[in-house]
Amino acid sequence: MKHINKTADIILIYPRTGFSDIGPTIAPPHSLLTLAAPLHKEGYKVKIIDQRRDSHWDHHLSNELESNPICVGISSMTGSQIHFAIEAAKVVRKSTNGRIPIVWGGPHPSVMPEQTCKSEYVDIVCVGEGDITFKEIVKALERREPLAKIEGIAYKDGNRVITTPERSLLDIETLLPVPWDLVNVEDYIHPDLYLKNSPRTLDVGQTSRGCPFKCAFCCSAAIRKRRWRAMSVEKALETIVEPVKRFKLNGIWIRDDEFYIDRERAYRICEGMVRADLNVKWYTSGTRVDVFRNSSDKQIAMLKRSGAYVLKFGAESGSDRILKLMNKGITVQDTIEANLVAKKHGIIPVFALMSGLPTETFDELNQTIDLAFKLKQDNPAAQFESIVPYTALPGTPLYDLAIEHGLRPPESLSGWTIWNFEEYDLPGKKLPWLDYKGRKKVGNLTYMWALANAVQNVADAISTVPLRYMIKLFTIPIGHYFRFRIKRKSYTFVPELLIFKYIHKLFFTRGRIVIK
Repeated sequence: MKHINKTADIILIYPRTGFSDIGPTIAPPHSLLTLAAPLHKEGYKVKIIDQRRDSHWDHHLSNELESNPICVGISSMTGSQIHFAIEAAKVVRKSTNGRIPIVWGGPHPSVMPEQTCKSEYVDIVCVGEGDITFKEIVKALERREPLAKIEGIAYKDGNRVITTPERSLLDIETLLPVPWDLVNVEDYIHPDLYLKNSPRTLDVGQTSRGCPFKCAFCCSAAIRKRRWRAMSVEKALETIVEPVKRFKLNGIWIRDDEFYIDRERAYRICEGMVRADLNVKWYTSGTRVDVFRNSSDKQIAMLKRSGAYVLKFGAESGSDRILKLMNKGITVQDTIEANLVAKKHGIIPVFALMSGLPTETFDELNQTIDLAFKLKQDNPAAQFESIVPYTALPGTPLYDLAIEHGLRPPESLSGWTIWNFEEYDLPGKKLPWLDYKGRKKVGNLTYMWALANAVQNVADAISTVPLRYMIKLFTIPIGHYFRFRIKRKSYTFVPELLIFKYIHKLFFTRGRIVIK
């Protein structure tokens, strides 16, 4: 197949997330890279536009559209990212007078394909894993063949939306290597939030997909059917070793949902990393407190020897009742004990927490705060990622419970753009089981927690040295102040947050500024 004198045959767009698009938080657009890999291998020219890294993305997109590509693909999660995805789709519509098909994919379109497809800014929805599906869409569009035979899509047929049969999950052993040459990799290499002495850290991708657990707030089960599929140890090592050596990395993130669920497989991967003499520090978000707590000293020693200095854990709540409600399958004591095991082995645990679930009381939320301070007291090295308000995601068991408690989900794609923690003051939206005062308390706590914990980690990882020190000088006393207030549960009335909310909205929620 020949593609001559064209800037791009396919354009793929990764929208801003609208929350924290700052250098160290920006990972490569792996959802697009995995779609691009098979097309790139077959000779198609693929252009990836990452709004998080490109302040002039609209100008660059308009220029690329002049080559009359086969289609434009856009990936999006539920929430603010949809706003930026629609902005990109508007540029496509305006620049091409609707000639170029727009294909949406990602978590939100996958769980709401029909509603997504009804939008004027959507022509086709790729449902679930798009590695094979998207390539079939591209070939059908190029050859002007009907879409009806392609599994796992929704598309417009006049005024109707047609959905095709579900596509089976793929064998990830067949995945192609990440086509790193399609992005400027240096844009995604940076000092890390947690690996403090690893200035060249990169998210290298996944060695497994899916999760077998039943957490009722997570949409992974809806998309990947609670199936955990792992690469062989050999293929996983190729995924890790190649970019480390190619880009001279001293830190990596392995983005598996559940890297450590098979401890024997993880042990063998770690052995391979040691044999390869990578000399990197690394971390993964896929670690459960109960699995880690039950690991042997030998297994954890190998983790540490291979460079695993940081592990992320979903602690979620300090209330056993809430943990049971969300079907997490752990107890508060599991988290406490996992923290002590991490301390024993010199591994830094990073805990994620939640708030505002249906039926959760503020006494139970305060138990979560107390748990966080206990974890820090037991293990001063412990860190915290967030206390995020619960977001009711379509396709999850808790979504039905949220509906029972008054949730009124948006009736159109554009309505989901407000599905983030800032919009707590909208009646019927997000947290309708709380009154306005309750919703505001949850929102206040989220901001206070970020300012008390996460912001300083972000500052440490900003590449621009003067900006880094300026932000640290500003945030250190602020962090102490908000930790003091949080510990005393003083988050009902916090007028001083208005300035931070304004800054956040200016820079991220609707901003165009790229911070490296």
